[in-house]
Amino acid sequence: MSEELEALNTPVMRQYLEVKSQHPDGIVFFRMGDFYEMFLDDAKQAAVLLDITLTKRQNQIPMAGIPYHAMEGYIAKLISGGKKVVVCEQTKSDDPKAKIMSREVVRIVTPGTVVEDNLLSGYQNNYLSLFLAEKKFVYLAFADVSTAELVYFYYPASEHEKIKDTIQRFSPKELLYPESSLLPEFPKDSEIILTSLSPSFFPAKETKPIDTVVHVLDAYLQYNYRQHSFKFKAPRLIDESDFLGLDERTVSHLELVENQNNKNHTLFGVLNRCITSPGKRYLRQRILFPTRNPEMIRSHWDKIEILSGSKKERAIIKTSLAEMIDLERVLARFRGGKASPRDFRGIQKSIQAYEGIKSVLDSIGFSFSSLQKGILSFQKQMETRITDEELPVFLGNSPFLKKGYSADYDKASLAKEKGKDWILELEEKEKSNSGLSTLKIRYNKILGYFIEISRGQAKDAPSHFVKKQTLVTGERFTTPELEEMERAILEADEIIEAIEKKEFDFLVSLALENFSDFLHLASEIASLDYHLSLTECKEEFQWICPEIREDGNMILTESRHPVVEAFLPVGERFVPNSIELNPSEDAIAILTGPNMAGKSTYMRQVAIVQILFQMGSYIPAKSASLPIVDRIFTRIGSGDNLTTGESTFYVEMKETAYILSQYTKDSLIIFDEVGRGTSTYDGLSIAWAIIEFLSKDFPRAKTIFATHYHELTELEKGNGIFNLYLDTYEKEGEVLFLKKVKRGKSKQSFGIYVAKLAGIPEVVTSRAKNILSGLESKKREIKIKTEEPSLFGSLLEAPSSSLTQGEERILKKLKGLEINKIPPMEALQILEELNRWSKEKE
Repeated sequence: MSEELEALNTPVMRQYLEVKSQHPDGIVFFRMGDFYEMFLDDAKQAAVLLDITLTKRQNQIPMAGIPYHAMEGYIAKLISGGKKVVVCEQTKSDDPKAKIMSREVVRIVTPGTVVEDNLLSGYQNNYLSLFLAEKKFVYLAFADVSTAELVYFYYPASEHEKIKDTIQRFSPKELLYPESSLLPEFPKDSEIILTSLSPSFFPAKETKPIDTVVHVLDAYLQYNYRQHSFKFKAPRLIDESDFLGLDERTVSHLELVENQNNKNHTLFGVLNRCITSPGKRYLRQRILFPTRNPEMIRSHWDKIEILSGSKKERAIIKTSLAEMIDLERVLARFRGGKASPRDFRGIQKSIQAYEGIKSVLDSIGFSFSSLQKGILSFQKQMETRITDEELPVFLGNSPFLKKGYSADYDKASLAKEKGKDWILELEEKEKSNSGLSTLKIRYNKILGYFIEISRGQAKDAPSHFVKKQTLVTGERFTTPELEEMERAILEADEIIEAIEKKEFDFLVSLALENFSDFLHLASEIASLDYHLSLTECKEEFQWICPEIREDGNMILTESRHPVVEAFLPVGERFVPNSIELNPSEDAIAILTGPNMAGKSTYMRQVAIVQILFQMGSYIPAKSASLPIVDRIFTRIGSGDNLTTGESTFYVEMKETAYILSQYTKDSLIIFDEVGRGTSTYDGLSIAWAIIEFLSKDFPRAKTIFATHYHELTELEKGNGIFNLYLDTYEKEGEVLFLKKVKRGKSKQSFGIYVAKLAGIPEVVTSRAKNILSGLESKKREIKIKTEEPSLFGSLLEAPSSSLTQGEERILKKLKGLEINKIPPMEALQILEELNRWSKEKE
């Protein structure tokens, strides 16, 4: 046997290997005394991820360790890196002859099942997802263990893109699936942890899909938490017809909740004036899931209107909100056995704050639920028991219960607090009464408390002294009073611990009995916080309340981009713009204009204002009447998907194909530069065909199509297509981008000027101007040549039967030719062909 195998063949390592074999996908924290040790590959991974020292056990086995009391900090690092942690603790062995401690897995910590504060983001949900294929349908469930939320969707199994979009939109930390199922393909750089489940996690008998979902989630949490059970809110089916559909690309393109360059420069960043964590989570959900229910939109506006007229009351409410703790997550910790004494003080303050908020809201006519009887009863139970002093982080660190609640607790607390004083006082009393100067009261773990007197004075010990031990140097005694005092002092900690634990567990169980009422309380606070945030934005940025239209028309007057406007440099003013779209005459806007003129901002602001509207928010505009749309699609930006070998153009076409297959007459579509990823003629042809395709329907989807293909402006001859452009002002070689959208088409792209602004060397931009000038002159030369009657007139008038093949080819190019609309490179090719043909004829 090799030295390495010998090192593994020890009782402890066999124990470790057994645990590891049952949990091959997790890093095992193996408790050994005051440390959690990791071995073999786990140790190698942990050393890198946790920046700890890699050593060796018996000079053979890779090993790394962390102090047990610092476990949560290290787990946080591993979880954020997408790892699972298996916590294996020492336990008492049932075998009295056992030579080593027994060990047992007490918790499996995974990214989707954490409830600890330091492992969670305050304002983001931490979703655990379940993918379940049932016959012709796929069920997707999203559970947040830390808030008890459970929602689910179902789709036809063929809807691969919708399934993938929904998963990516929720961004679950962990996705569960039956080991027999095939999952959608995710990008290789996806941070979602995929966990396959064996049949043991599923119900033995066939059940309804939603019952199967709940069973699987419960079983998985029971497996991870071992001794603790969880329960969710009632599962809620998400009907997509209730919400404005935003696919993952649209959420990313519009930078609704994330921005790679600046995390605050998002719609969430602008709207987030929330004080509470539930409020922040509620805001994020409303951004990602705006409603399609007009009555719900109006109810949001009503609340904003009430709060807007109550500035003084808002200030009082915000002060009270600052006292609220994250009740959803506190209750989740209770369910996971992670309750802390200080949580109860937080709950007390939250209940008191809620009552104060309720009183203020009642005075201004804002509907707000009353506290349920169970919560009020729980509050009284806490007031009866819990000390008014600062509560400890852990039981036993300082008093948890108030004086007067329990006579036994008070007596034990007094003994713990005054025990040393009692001993000193007894020593002084006995020394004074006996006159023995060497009398001392001492303590050791074997004898406990005892009176020690020197050998010379021991013979004079009082009669009530009972001998305990004789030493060379003296005698040790006890007394009935000392024994009673000793019993009170030594039993104090045990009595305190037992009473505190009993009352603590009672309060935890009572809180969980009122679980649903607490969750309702938290949802009321989240909703209020949300409406306060929208009110603050409405007043700070002077937003207005739009009107709801039922005819599909969109009329935005002087609208603004809320994020761009919020972060403008001091002194700059956002240039507002208007738009009118309707399902008939003006459904598809072809938007032209130079780069940097503001096309992307304009298109995005139309989409974002629509989202704000369907969130029930006021909006940045002078006036607005808007329809409710079912989906917003965006095709903006470009980039290779290197992980799947997809080129820029392929990604562009794939996203475009998805839009063209999914949109309806009630959708809003934003296209930016579709077709630019390929050759000019290919791209122009594709863009042209897409616009024609969109224009065929009636009613038509509301569309903004930004492009540099000026030829597309010729489509403004009917079928609901019209032109918009970004205005510019040019003088003495300088260009001012006015950022004002007007009806019509732009004159030119100013690409060379933009290149100059970007820092392209002047020698390059000057050469580019000369090339452009030469190409444009070729257009003029074509015009002159086509107007020469001596040569070309006869060709244009000649019957087709008399033409040669070459003449027919040229004729096709000349007929209907509009010189100013020909791209420069195409003009050059036509000119060369004309010149060749002219020389041949001569």
